[in-house]
Amino acid sequence: MKHILLFILLVTSGLSAQQADSLFVAANKLYQNEKYTEALEIYKEIEESKVQSDKLFYNIASANYKLNRVAHAIYYYEKALMINPNNSDAKFNLRFAKQMAIDNIEPLPRTFSQKFSASIIQKMSYNTWAWIAVSLSLLFAFLFLLYHFSYSSGSKRFYFVSSIISAFLALVILSFAYQNYNIIKTYKPAIVFVQQTDVKSAPTISSEVSFKLHEGTKVQILESLDSWKKIKIADGKIGWMIADDLKELN
Repeated sequence: MKHILLFILLVTSGLSAQQADSLFVAANKLYQNEKYTEALEIYKEIEESKVQSDKLFYNIASANYKLNRVAHAIYYYEKALMINPNNSDAKFNLRFAKQMAIDNIEPLPRTFSQKFSASIIQKMSYNTWAWIAVSLSLLFAFLFLLYHFSYSSGSKRFYFVSSIISAFLALVILSFAYQNYNIIKTYKPAIVFVQQTDVKSAPTISSEVSFKLHEGTKVQILESLDSWKKIKIADGKIGWMIADDLKELN
């Protein structure tokens, strides 16, 4: 009975994948024929089936871009890059989409550690770093065994040094995985989804307006309180805004 149920599940998932693929092809044809609204409806149907793909999000973003829907375009380009940070098309088009946004926020200069993290540590997922660390640990164990059972002093020296280097690299890569994991868990980006919103000094309607943000601006969520979000923008400014004015990139 278990085998029959497993077979049914496999067949069902296969049919779902086939259906998603055929819908994706149909949507792409509509997009090529400049029927962006119709294409977007099909792309969204695929998304609602819980498909997670940088190509899907990229196409949703591009359709929204063609329809001048700034926030939606930026949101989905960002989502595509969260799945695949090396998607060069998404990076390129995101720059153009951001030019449509009103807010031109100059980011704070990054420290050396921040630059290193962005260019090295965040280039791969923490799972990938973890697997590399495991592989290096296995290599260390193998080289140490060779050192232990080797009779030649030259071989012993080579295997010992190689095993130490492998162990050291495993620890370094493991720290990369840990840092990447912490970044992902603490990093809560969101996109402003209203034409204009007030960012206030406190989470109350009557509090003073610190600054204003407009559609498509990316923020970092620091804290949540009832219907308010404490946010930070690229230039370091911090304030509170109504949660419904944002859409989180999760």
